[in-house]
Amino acid sequence: MYTDIEPRRVHHYFQEISQIPRCTGNEKALSNYLVRFAKDHSLEFSQDTLMNVVIRKPPMIGYENAKKVILQGHMDMVCVKGTESTHDFEKDPIELIVEEGILRANNTTLGADDGIAIAMGLAILESDLYAHPALELLATVSEETDISGALGLSRDMLKGDYLINIDSEEEGILTVGSAGGVTLYVTHRIQRQRTEDKCIEFLFDGLKGGHSGMEINSNRGNMLKVMAAFVRRLSKDKTVSIISFVSGTLDNAIPSSGRLILSINELDEDQVQQAVRQTIEQFIDVEGEISIQYQTVDCSEQAWSREVAEDVLTMIEDIPNGVNTLVKGSDQVESSNNLALIREEDGQIYLEISLRSSDEEILEELVEKCTQVLEKNNFDFQPDAAYPSWKYSEKSELRDRAEEVYRNLYGKDFETVVVHAGLECGAISSKYPHMDMISIGPNIRGAHTPEEYMELASANRVFDYLIALLRALK
Repeated sequence: MYTDIEPRRVHHYFQEISQIPRCTGNEKALSNYLVRFAKDHSLEFSQDTLMNVVIRKPPMIGYENAKKVILQGHMDMVCVKGTESTHDFEKDPIELIVEEGILRANNTTLGADDGIAIAMGLAILESDLYAHPALELLATVSEETDISGALGLSRDMLKGDYLINIDSEEEGILTVGSAGGVTLYVTHRIQRQRTEDKCIEFLFDGLKGGHSGMEINSNRGNMLKVMAAFVRRLSKDKTVSIISFVSGTLDNAIPSSGRLILSINELDEDQVQQAVRQTIEQFIDVEGEISIQYQTVDCSEQAWSREVAEDVLTMIEDIPNGVNTLVKGSDQVESSNNLALIREEDGQIYLEISLRSSDEEILEELVEKCTQVLEKNNFDFQPDAAYPSWKYSEKSELRDRAEEVYRNLYGKDFETVVVHAGLECGAISSKYPHMDMISIGPNIRGAHTPEEYMELASANRVFDYLIALLRALK
């Protein structure tokens, strides 16, 4: 059984968390579960109007004068499922599967990002076996979209001096800084025209997708770019009109699948097959195996006007996407852009574009590049969901102690990094600028995709390390 795996209480709580639907924006039930946990264990707690929760535990004997420690993670998860999954994230529990030393879900995201942080925190709070200073477990909401939970924390909610974020996804990595970012919310009016031609539905699948910060330099490919290239190629020989163009799910996930409905004049099966083959060949170097399936469908809607279609295709072709700049003298990503999604919403074409950078000036330059392309192609846009970077600190008592404990346990050094992703540490440090912070976590692969899994032995080791670190913070 899954809950027989060590550390049992960590996996007990992860299983309980996995029973509670918790897509971003739907964290209330889990927030209330944490409040019930605090009450059941006679622990002090706070729950704010956003549904962030802090649970407090007094220090163990001998740690009364030690600096207070915050363990931090987020409640929400990215909810993505495979194309054949019937899972309903609004009501169904995550189906956990253990095989060959890993924990995964049944064709959905697992939610170890970041349910494992909450599970580890609860296992420590319930036990009297672990030595530790005064503790707070901070569980935030809406991390996966706009970090609004962490950004909305009041300046008096936390009492701790040190913060250990458990939202990194690679064991042996000590994260000590992170990128900031902004999302562009983009719209374009829809003008439609009548079509008498046959309609074909094209289903695109097979790209790797993944986290738009952590995997942006992994040559994952972007399905919006693939789909636009396909339409262009097919249009060389045929009059093609767009009925529907849909791809992507969230601003922090690289789009890996999509759906097109096209109206094609004088349909020629050979030319369609040739366009499919040539498009797949064009993107042969990206990770994954692109598949393009198609079938004839009824034309239930009018097509986009040619002017609207041209604006959309040109924008997708010209907008920056992927790595923008590297940190000077390294292979670490400094700035990037993710053309994240496109769909129709409220009678308009709607897109989201996610931009990240650890350098604020370069972020401003990248925003300017994107907005110029958008303006040129008649799009309206609104920058929003901005989140601050977490700047590397030259001096950190917590980092020094964390490195020492790791070296003593494993006889080797942490790899210390500043990551190209938006960690909540940036938002929290904007409210608590003098708080000393680090981020750690177990090996989690394929986050934000249905292939997400967590290495169980890694989770065990990270929990043991966390206990050793708390014991050393005396």
